[in-house]
Amino acid sequence: MAFWDLVHRLRAPALAAWAQAPACRREAEAFRAVLAGLPIGLPAGALLAGEFGPEWDAASAAEPPPPATPGTPPAPSPLDLLRDRYNTFGGYTPAHTTLDYGRIVAEGLESFARRAQAQQSRLPADRQAYAESMAIALEAACQWSERYACLADAQAARSADGADRERLQRLADACRRVPRLPARTFAEGLQSVWFVHAAVGIAELCQASLSLGSLDQYLLSLFQAEPDPRLAQAALRDLFDKLNRYGDAACALNLGGADAEGRDLFSPLSALIVETVAASQLPAPLLAARITARTPPSVLDRLCRPELAAIGQPTFYGEESCVETLRRRGVPEAALSRWCANSCMGLYMPGEEISDMWGGVVNTLIPLELALNGGRPLRGELPVPLTTPPPAVHPRSLAALQTAVQAYLREFIAIVVRQNRVATEEQARERPNPFLSALTADCMERGLDRAGGGARYHSVIIEGFGLINTADALCAIDELVFREKRLSLDGLTQALVTDFAGQEDLRQALLAAPKFGRGEARADGMARWLADAFAEAVVEHRREGVTYLPSFHTLNAHIWAGAKTAASADGRHAGDPLAKNLGPMLGGTRFDHTAVLLSCAAVDPCRFSGGQAVDLSLDAALLGSAAGRSAFQALLRTYFDRGGTQVQINGVTPAVLRAAMAEPARHAQVTVRIAGYSARFVTLPPAVQEEMLRRIERGL
Repeated sequence: MAFWDLVHRLRAPALAAWAQAPACRREAEAFRAVLAGLPIGLPAGALLAGEFGPEWDAASAAEPPPPATPGTPPAPSPLDLLRDRYNTFGGYTPAHTTLDYGRIVAEGLESFARRAQAQQSRLPADRQAYAESMAIALEAACQWSERYACLADAQAARSADGADRERLQRLADACRRVPRLPARTFAEGLQSVWFVHAAVGIAELCQASLSLGSLDQYLLSLFQAEPDPRLAQAALRDLFDKLNRYGDAACALNLGGADAEGRDLFSPLSALIVETVAASQLPAPLLAARITARTPPSVLDRLCRPELAAIGQPTFYGEESCVETLRRRGVPEAALSRWCANSCMGLYMPGEEISDMWGGVVNTLIPLELALNGGRPLRGELPVPLTTPPPAVHPRSLAALQTAVQAYLREFIAIVVRQNRVATEEQARERPNPFLSALTADCMERGLDRAGGGARYHSVIIEGFGLINTADALCAIDELVFREKRLSLDGLTQALVTDFAGQEDLRQALLAAPKFGRGEARADGMARWLADAFAEAVVEHRREGVTYLPSFHTLNAHIWAGAKTAASADGRHAGDPLAKNLGPMLGGTRFDHTAVLLSCAAVDPCRFSGGQAVDLSLDAALLGSAAGRSAFQALLRTYFDRGGTQVQINGVTPAVLRAAMAEPARHAQVTVRIAGYSARFVTLPPAVQEEMLRRIERGL
């Protein structure tokens, strides 16, 4: 039986028994039932407890998954069709969160449960059930850890080896203590973090992008008190092994950063984490290296190592630019130093925020299609009516075309924001999460779910797909139609409808127009205009308690989005991938990294506080020399000085990827950076492998 099938089977009796109770109590009881019934294990030699799932119970491991529910699926709604045909949609994203693990480790869950119980009498009657449900869920997590203590005791009683008995007794003591009570040792701190981290995924029914925050800071004092550095590293490795077996590869772990006075925070524990990841060569955790103006060259050298680059590690963040981004978002000055890199790439206030990472997606090429084609897409018919009137005639100037694009863009953003609001309200009403909400600031005091107005910060991220394609297309139209008058808008539109059939010369002319990513001022200026228009249309939806954040973040979905999209005026063929993240569209030659970053900085990354990623690839061997490291570090600092917030790298060569595609079994450990996470290359779909090879051949 698969893990989630087992979880749903364990939830079912509790859901039925508490069907008439408030949804928060029903979910707390279902969470308690899962943690009480989930098979658990303790493998030989483990330094941390926390294995779970059907493989630890012969009966549930052998049991087949429940049969699929028969019936005819409902007909897709117009909004479903908008998503499926045009990659434009809104919704609610579970998980994707970072807790304040420092507080959890220092105080223990029992203190949170006591506060929840005390809060009941202070809340209005209709919210008291939520505080009670929080206390139930917190206690369930504590009792889950105590199951492991009993298991460790049983194994210790059977062990004939004195050292092994001592290890198991330490584990039993730790599991009785944490996460219920404050951690006393570094190993207990890691144990507390793992139990809570795993429990959040179970409570959310989703393990996607759960992150660990600044572990090198909140466990630093316990690490400094640890007398055996080798034991500390072994416990870290045990945690990282669990992340890769049970978690999600987009688990960010922050390194360094700056305190409120601007002092660089890279510590000996930061260094040990780097060493452990370099030695393990595992995809997770995702190291988020926060580079400050005061980061010493020796620290940068430690981070810019061939063995890290070879697995797409780390992601580099410009500390000062990220702080400025959060300041513009409205985070109070006194709180700015508490931020962390969350999940794939978001900037986040740990333990205080719900971040809806995929709250909405808009394919920005569709507004351009509507502006060119009389209010109709180049493929099919829009399934939803629009209030924006189609242009009466073809726009006669670039400004008129931009005005039409901007109007359609604003309407599509409004559509996905409305979808997100409906989905979020349904989540808070039907599937609240009292465990995660209890650990999110202000939910307890308000007696509300984190998705229902309880969290201190609620951000909804709206992703712009194809922004660079659209900007390049506008630049090409300006060049060929309005400036040189080599063709008409009508002729261009017909060429796009037919995917340039018989008009390769026209496609080549579009490709030759100024392009983003090559340091060309006109192309960069167009990208800046479109990015600003997108950002302004997103943030204007801000309302009390909810902030909408624009983002350049596609993961690999730019491939599937491109497959649905007609040819575009940047010279892209129908069905080809869109540009990825904040990167340029693929061309035929290798990109110059300096030009790429200069273009990216021109877009003002600080406006995109939902996250923006810049992908660069280089041969990891380059970082093996002092000169190579120095050149790469100068590139990073230049970008961050210009306002850039994030750079991620791939260190594998095209030759390695071709070899992995030819002989997957011999190259199972080849690891690549996807966007906000790394993955084993041979596990990726063929279309993703092919596109990644093309990107890395061109330095992206």
